[in-house]
Formats: sequence, structure tokens, C-alpha cells
Amino acid sequence: MKRLLLCLAFNMFSLSMYAQQTGCNCAVTLEKLMKKVEAEYPGFGVKTKDGSSYEELKQHLTREAKNADSSACEKILKKYTDFFKDPHLWVGSNGSPFSSGSSGSAASLVIDIPDFREKIKLTRDTLEGVWSTEGYKIGIKKGSRNEYTGFIIAAASTQWKAGDIKFRLFPDGSFEYLMLDRSKKTGHYHMHKKSILFLDAISMALVREVPSPSVSAAQLEEKLTELTGFYFKKLSARTSILKLPSFEYRHLQKIEELISQHRMQMEGSENLIIDLRGNPGGTTDAYQQLLPYISGKSIRNTGTEFLSTQTYIGNLQTYKKSLDKNAPTDQIDKQIDKLKENLGKFVNFSGTDKPAYIEKVELAAKSPRQIVILADKGTGSSAEYFLFIAKQSKKVKLLGTPSSGALDYGNAYQVDFGCPGYEVFIPTYRAMRLPDYPIDNIGIQPDIYMDSSVEDWVEFAVRYVEE
Repeated sequence: MKRLLLCLAFNMFSLSMYAQQTGCNCAVTLEKLMKKVEAEYPGFGVKTKDGSSYEELKQHLTREAKNADSSACEKILKKYTDFFKDPHLWVGSNGSPFSSGSSGSAASLVIDIPDFREKIKLTRDTLEGVWSTEGYKIGIKKGSRNEYTGFIIAAASTQWKAGDIKFRLFPDGSFEYLMLDRSKKTGHYHMHKKSILFLDAISMALVREVPSPSVSAAQLEEKLTELTGFYFKKLSARTSILKLPSFEYRHLQKIEELISQHRMQMEGSENLIIDLRGNPGGTTDAYQQLLPYISGKSIRNTGTEFLSTQTYIGNLQTYKKSLDKNAPTDQIDKQIDKLKENLGKFVNFSGTDKPAYIEKVELAAKSPRQIVILADKGTGSSAEYFLFIAKQSKKVKLLGTPSSGALDYGNAYQVDFGCPGYEVFIPTYRAMRLPDYPIDNIGIQPDIYMDSSVEDWVEFAVRYVEE
């Protein structure tokens, strides 16, 4: 379930033009993408059972692609992959998916920025001011109906210019935010000590610059770590919290060190809260050290079937070459051989056709009596699988909202499909619990739903385990 997704800024126009200059006009690009998905997407057969709908889509998009320019072509390609409703299947460029947004540019605010910066020094409004976050300096100005507009003062990306409207804040505590590709995200915002503005659904923290923050730099850093970083903290004599915002492979060492450093405190806690809100997943290796503390003596895992393709074989061979020369490769060699023997077929590496397998867990000598896991719509992929297996434990309760819903088809790779400048992110396996227990676009359901009236989930969780 390792994900190879890179989040990089890119210029879609220039990349698309490059693709067309090398012989891949939109019609050719669409045709190659369709052939790639039809041959290598593990969910293709199930999701095109109604053949007429799929054929109608192909014919419609093929007609559109004949005269499409680069911008229109990106939307056509996205319409095609969106048909499958799989969060792990998308088309894009340079590691980012294309947007279906209708606007190629952001709305702008007509404002004298130097004048705004000078006048805002005297404001007593808790939201108005100049704020900063990674890659952006943003002004927030109050408008009519108690709504606020966040506009660009400066941006690292050339796709945003001064005055462009980046987000809006509404009186009910909700926000609308434009991502790099102008796609819209919504969620709720929270203010901390009049100095940090946190947008929950995108895990973004903005720090106030003007007027000056009301807390010290050390206090700011502590709160920022609490909101967006990895940490372990004692909340009371009985309860501790472990915050893990990502399971991506680049954070694996940090997670292992964090758990190792606080192992005794974790074992000595009566209650443990594990905060996975906004965790997009990554590698299942990231949570292995937690299993002895949350599980029963065994875990019932979902079986998987890999679609054998030359692309996947090539990916495994590349991975094998990247290993240390002394690393054992017997297992990966067996997998490659089995895939080569079954090209075009589904392969189960577990050696059984059963839809599940049992994993024995050596329990920790001491562990928390109660465990609460916080999860939301931003909790996805391997973080969702952690929820899936954690819910099997009698001492675990899941608090929050339904998770992302991206778990039916996994182990996705970013691959070329024959047109330079374009890539498709495509899964390699399907879960054997299908079709009886789908999770994609549904999510793992919480034991206790956190409605919008619950402002502080951690405080709620502490009361839940200690009362």
C-alpha cells in the first residue's frame, strides 16, 4: 500500500504543449490513456459491467478530443478517469492530478496592498490582517455579511499573483479554499490565541504577522506542531495523545523514533488518543509498532489480488535494483516469477484463494486500557486500513467522521502511458472483500460521529475515556 505520489508544483500549460509537440495531440493522448486503463486497471471489468455507459463515454470524449486545446484536453482526460470513481486512479502531470475546474484563473480583489498593510496594523478584528503559511503571504479583509476574503500578497508559485482571492471565510465557521490547480476545497476554520488560523480539511495553519501575534514564538511553534506535526503528549494523569499526520515513507523514521522515545509513557497511560485526522496514508510499515498496543492476539486482514501486467513487473524489478546489494530478494523474485507466469490474470501472493488471512500479533506486556482514534475525511489509503484493523480490537473506539474512502484498489503507481508530459496514477491490486464490503467513496464509519457542534475533538475524546 505504498504510495509514490509526489506533491510538486507544475506548469500544466507548458507540459501539455510539450506533449502535443512530440506527436501526442489530445485525441492520441486520450486513446493511449484508455488503452492503459483498460489493460491495467484492476477494477476495470467490475466498473464497466454496464458496457453501454462506458462506450457512450468513450465516444463522447473521443469527439471532444479531436479539436481540444491543451487546457480542454486536461479536463477531457480527467472526465475519463473520473468515470471509475476511484480515488487511486487519476491522470495528471508531474505528480499532480488535473483539475476539472471551469476557471483557469482566480478571481481578484482590487486593493492597494501597501495601504492595506499600513491600515491593518490598528485593527482589532481577530481575522483581519496579514498572515503567512508555507509558500504564501495572505491578507485577510472583512467584507459584507461578516464574510472574510483571503487574498494573495506574495506567493512562491507563479500561478498566483498579488490580489488573487485564495479563500473565503464564512460566519458559520466554514471556508472555501482554492488549491494550486484552482479546484475548490471546503471545511471549517479555527482560531488559536488570535495568532494561528487553522483550516482543518486541508491541514493548513496560517500565522498572523500583522498585527503581531499575541503569543511568543515558542508558543507559536508548540501550537503549530500540535496542529500539523508529529508529537506525543500527556494530556492528563490518565490520558496521552499521539499525533500522526502522515504515513508517507519519508516520515517512517520520524514515526519510529517518536514511538520509541515515548514507549514507556505510552505503556503507562491508562488511555491513548491516536490522532489521524488529515493523514493521507503512505506505507503500512508506519503503524506496525502500534499493533502490539491496540490489537487483540490476531488481526483478520483483507486478502488482495494483483493484476499481472508488464508495467507492474517492471516496477518490481526497478524496486529490486534500488535495494541494498546485501538485501534478500527471494520473496520479490518469487513474486516477479509468478506474475510473469500469469500475465493478464489476477495473482494472490498469499498462496490461498481465501478472501482474508490471519496475522498473529505479539501483544505488549503493558498497554493502554482504552484507545480512541480520531479520523476524518482526510484520513485515507493506508491510514484507513489502520482504522479497518484497529476497529477489530475490543478496546478501540473510532471517533470522527467517515474517512476518505480510498481502499478498494491500492498499491498505486505513477506511470507513463506513452505521451511525454502526462502520467496516470493507477492501482495494481483489488481487495478480495469486494463486492460484499466496498469502502471506496464511502469510508470507514466512526463508532461515534463528531458533528459540527463539537469544536474540540481532543477535549471530547478525553472526556469520553475519563468519565
